[in-house]
Amino acid sequence: DPLSEGVFFKPHRRAERKEKQLRNIEKERAMHEKVQLERLLDGLLGHDWLRVMGVTGITDGEKKDFEWKRQYFIREVRALVDKFREWKEEEKRIRMGKGTVPSAKDEGDDEEGNEDEHTQDDMTEPPPSSDVDAWAARQLQQEASRSTSSASVPPNQSRRGQRMPAHLLPPPTPEPDTPFTSFFSKPYIRAAALGKHRYGSRTVLAFGLPVPDFEERLFQLPPDYTTPEELRASARRRRILRR
Repeated sequence: DPLSEGVFFKPHRRAERKEKQLRNIEKERAMHEKVQLERLLDGLLGHDWLRVMGVTGITDGEKKDFEWKRQYFIREVRALVDKFREWKEEEKRIRMGKGTVPSAKDEGDDEEGNEDEHTQDDMTEPPPSSDVDAWAARQLQQEASRSTSSASVPPNQSRRGQRMPAHLLPPPTPEPDTPFTSFFSKPYIRAAALGKHRYGSRTVLAFGLPVPDFEERLFQLPPDYTTPEELRASARRRRILRR
């Protein structure tokens, strides 16, 4: 049934919002981890780094034994902080490539609103020129290979290939008298089926026709499973499993 785009827009929009929410949650979690790592790095670089590492009750002489562990943790935490910084710079570069330069306030508070605008821009903007050029090149390559293959076939063989027996030809598709517009015979039935309000007593339709009621009956095994040979084989398998 040919439906308008508005029928499919709402479910897809709901899924897009859900995906956007999950993406924002992941970003907030990543930023929280970044803040925790920066705080840990400041503690390791400070004078009270032993307490940050969970070491207490040692003398100044024993303090040197933990210096290499401190340097190791500093390197690891600094590498993670640098990764977060590179990820943030990559996001800024992608946004600047789209023509929008986010401000400091937009990065923190209005991040979700900016993502909505970018999503709408992506939906309305035309495909990039590189994709169009690649598609055009692919089309030209296919046409060139098609023309080369047809030119390499001898004319007699091509004429023989064109002759097909009449009984092998598929029958022509009958053209409908009227253009197909809907599965429903009456407009009000279609409007009720596509409406937002659903009633429990309404008739269930499939392709515009009412679905018949199914007859309730007890379940029975197929005859192939109730033959004497199959019953003996099943009993034999159960005896083997019990052993």
